[in-house]
Amino acid sequence: MNELISLNSVTLGYDGKIVLRDIDLTVKRGEIITIVGPNGSGKTSMMRALIGALVPTTGSIVRSRALRLGYVPQKLNIDHSFPITLRRFLSVPKRINPEQVTEAASLVGMGDFLDQQIATLSGGQFQRALLARAIIDAPDLLLLDEPTQGLDQNGSARFYQLIAYLKEKLDCAIVLVSHDLHVVMSASD
Repeated sequence: MNELISLNSVTLGYDGKIVLRDIDLTVKRGEIITIVGPNGSGKTSMMRALIGALVPTTGSIVRSRALRLGYVPQKLNIDHSFPITLRRFLSVPKRINPEQVTEAASLVGMGDFLDQQIATLSGGQFQRALLARAIIDAPDLLLLDEPTQGLDQNGSARFYQLIAYLKEKLDCAIVLVSHDLHVVMSASD
């Protein structure tokens, strides 16, 4: 297994306040790593460091060359009055090949919804739309920050099955934040 990203003695903080201290983590292709902890424990801060949006105060983050990341945020607010179809949502901010859009939507079970307005999608459909957006460039590392927040138990179970399928299909690693300990025990490495 090749290493995709490593955190080495990383300390993270905001405004002089330390959120996480001396974190070591190595993510290898094919792994599913789940981060669990109470609210305010630094899980999202760690995800922000992994994507490069938060620079460590100490330590280092080493990424493999040409590492492609896909990211599903904990929450994304969309203005429901903004008229945008799923197809268009998946192809902004940069122009994406139409075949890639169709393939990503199909992989997450949203192929029949490409011409539907984003505002009309259910919570589970919208999460799958975010996942499609995250996988559109075939990431090496897929980062999912509480991707099942707001989904019912059946919706969550289907979403986690989809994640396991995508790990195999894309030959990627997955780091996810979850509060569902059953998922942690059954799906994580």
